[in-house]
Amino acid sequence: MATLLSICQDVADRVNLARPTQITNGVNQFARTVRGAAQREGIALSRRWSWQALLREHTFTSTATTVQAGSIPSDWDGRMIQGTFWNRDALRLVEGPLDSREWQSIQSGGVSAVTDAFRFRDRLIELVPTPAAGQTYAYEYISSHWCEDSAGDGQAAWAADTDVPRLDTELMTLGILWRFLQGRGLEFAAALVDYEAEVMKAMSRDGSRRVISLSGMDREGPRRPAVPEGSWSL
Repeated sequence: MATLLSICQDVADRVNLARPTQITNGVNQFARTVRGAAQREGIALSRRWSWQALLREHTFTSTATTVQAGSIPSDWDGRMIQGTFWNRDALRLVEGPLDSREWQSIQSGGVSAVTDAFRFRDRLIELVPTPAAGQTYAYEYISSHWCEDSAGDGQAAWAADTDVPRLDTELMTLGILWRFLQGRGLEFAAALVDYEAEVMKAMSRDGSRRVISLSGMDREGPRRPAVPEGSWSL
């Protein structure tokens, strides 16, 4: 498996420089420049697309308050996958996120929230109407941990030469390469073009896509019985 060190050694090979023996603790010019490029690339590439390699599920148990403690995971990068937020006990989709105008309208009593709805504020989730305590909520999100240590623990930054990326190794290599060239004041346009082409290809094949029927009859989804929304008895 490729590590930060082996990726940077590959970059050195492609620019005809001596292979480094260390990166995170390296003090020479190559190690310092390529380390910065690797960090910038990890952040930028992870934010470029909702990569399936970074897709995670978060669950939390509600409290009988508007603000829900524990509703945002520690590796939250700000992206919830739309349509995945559910109250699993009530078997209801949680609508939202509400904008500030909608939220204040509900708070003023001008509009009543009949089913669960939410908004984000101060890195937490707020729910209306106030839920009962002890209910399970769940949603999918994109993790900010685009690399991991040798034990498999996620990280949002390189910390050791043995760290490994959770994203495609070749994309990381190409991204670090053009950023390194740019950082050294060298010609990087051709390397950037190659990188962008590979990123576009990776995005097109990431996670596969559903077939969309132009006739309006979607036969690709799972078969489900039609039931009323909510935890009704049948």
